[in-house]
Amino acid sequence: MRHPLAGLITATAISSVGTGMTMLAIPWFVLESTGRGVDTGLVVMAEVVGLLLGSAFGGPWIDRLRPRRAAVLFDLAAAVVVLGIPVLHHYDALPLWLLGALGLLLGLSRAPGDAARQVLIPDIALRTGIAVERVSGAYDAPNQGARALGAPIAGAVIAMLGAPAALVVDAASFVLAAVITGLTLDEAAIDTAGGGGYLRQLGEGFRFLRNDRTLFAILCMVAVTNGLNSGFFSVLVPVYGQVVLHSSLGVGLISGASGAAMVLSTVLFAWIGLRWRRWPVLVVCYLLVLGPRSGIFLLQPDLAVLVAVSGVIMLAFGPLNPIIGAVKAERTPPQYRARVFGAISAAALLGMPAGTLAAGLLSDHIGLMPSIAVFTAASATMSLCPLLFSAWRAVDERTSRPGRGPGKSFEDGQLRT
Repeated sequence: MRHPLAGLITATAISSVGTGMTMLAIPWFVLESTGRGVDTGLVVMAEVVGLLLGSAFGGPWIDRLRPRRAAVLFDLAAAVVVLGIPVLHHYDALPLWLLGALGLLLGLSRAPGDAARQVLIPDIALRTGIAVERVSGAYDAPNQGARALGAPIAGAVIAMLGAPAALVVDAASFVLAAVITGLTLDEAAIDTAGGGGYLRQLGEGFRFLRNDRTLFAILCMVAVTNGLNSGFFSVLVPVYGQVVLHSSLGVGLISGASGAAMVLSTVLFAWIGLRWRRWPVLVVCYLLVLGPRSGIFLLQPDLAVLVAVSGVIMLAFGPLNPIIGAVKAERTPPQYRARVFGAISAAALLGMPAGTLAAGLLSDHIGLMPSIAVFTAASATMSLCPLLFSAWRAVDERTSRPGRGPGKSFEDGQLRT
């Protein structure tokens, strides 16, 4: 499996399974260990804070280590942190403060590891001559699908062997991802090392992002829509399942249909959609996805209809991440990619707790269906942004054209031999 794209897909899938397992295994472990929901919330919050800090401030470290090495080292660091939880628990040396610190360290290691693999996407497109949208889609599809599979895998291992064993399996997945990354991916052909100190490098990346209107529009869009998604699917849909559907299985079916449709449409877009203009695709997909996927709940249809319609609507989501990934790759000079990609990921994470808190407050004060109506209206409004703001039209400007052939070099970067 020497082909770099195959290595990227495999390493991403395995690492994402580990991330998905972590999302269930650690909270379950805390509940088994302390029996307190507040302790679980504190540990999960510490991990989210670590993810946010690692995304926002990890870029210069990726540049200094170089992307492939960073991906390997941060995956190994995540493995050590996750493995430390059951080991310390076995020796009765895991107080809550230390468990929270390990959650923070896990987030700090996971975010730069994921960002480092994303930084390699344009280089893989350059080396292989594959369109960057296709490489981005090849990264995104296993990333989304494997994360969805991680929780069921963790649940099965917990049921058979217990939560500590699930964490051991989780750690092994990160080690395996690091090994595959090291063996199958070459170091970036572009020199990404920047000059100056850490803070200077960090500031340069943020200034570049702020001055590029299209990338800044993507950052704002991702922050707001992720907040809306998190609030709706983490709070309002479970409440809907309890109050209207009277079934947790129904919520699982809706989530499963949506996830499967998203992965399928990502693959289909990479196969047949690369010749389409990006801006019209973004406009249509955002209009079809953001408002309708929450608005359908207002009609309170039968579960079978809700599952089917949710899946069909999410077929329009597939092109979004590959297109946005390609735009980020083409508009960002190589020396800024780790910092710019990390900042956009941080913005996505920052919107999630705000959206979740808003959904909880609204559902408590105005009720479930009015809250869904508010989120639907906000989502529909956001879906108009690519249509109304001129910065989005620049997504069709293919500035550096990665993936056009192995002999092409990126703008503002030097191709190493």
